[in-house]
Amino acid sequence: MGEAFEWDIRVPLVSNVYVLIDLLIAIFLVSGGFAYIVLYLSGFSDFFGVLKLFIVADALFIVAMFIVMGFIFVNLFQLHYRMDYDGIELSVGEFDDRFNKLAWRVSSLIQRYGFMGGRVYLLRDSEQRVPWSNVFRAVFDKRRKVVSLNSESHVLMRVYCTPDIVDRVFSMVQGLVTEPENEGSPS
Repeated sequence: MGEAFEWDIRVPLVSNVYVLIDLLIAIFLVSGGFAYIVLYLSGFSDFFGVLKLFIVADALFIVAMFIVMGFIFVNLFQLHYRMDYDGIELSVGEFDDRFNKLAWRVSSLIQRYGFMGGRVYLLRDSEQRVPWSNVFRAVFDKRRKVVSLNSESHVLMRVYCTPDIVDRVFSMVQGLVTEPENEGSPS
C-alpha cells in the first residue's frame, strides 16, 4: 500500500448491533450506579420501588434514544475513513442541518467523558485518528463487514466496510496490526 486508501460509508444506527450493545451497556451501568446511590441514601428501605422507578426511566430513555437515532439522525451516519501506513482516520460526513450537528456534539461529549461504551464515536470535532502502534488487536466480523481495533482495555475504533472493499481493508489491517504473542502457550 503505497498511498492512502479512502472510502465513505453510511452506517445504520438502529439496526447496528455494535451501537445498540454499547448504548445499552452504558445506560444500564449508569442507571445501576444511580439506583445504588438512591438505595444507599434511603437505607435500602424500598428496593422494589426504586428498581421499578429505574426500569421505567431506562425504558423511556431507550425509547428516546431510538427516536433520536431514527428521526434526528435518520438512522444513518455518513462516515469517511482514510487508511495509510501510519494509522487510520475516521471523520463524520456532513450533517443535513444544525440540529443533527448539535445532537452529534452532545453524544460525542457524553462518550468522551464517559467510562463505558465502544468509543467508535469518540470524536473530537468529528474526527479521530488511531495510529497502528496503539492497536493491540484487531477483531474481524466478516458477516457485518466490521473491524474492531482494540487497545488492551477497550475498543479504539470500529471500521465499517462496504461490500466491494471489505477484503482489501481486512487484508490491509491484518498486515498492519501485529498480533501480540500468546504468553504461556506451548511452542
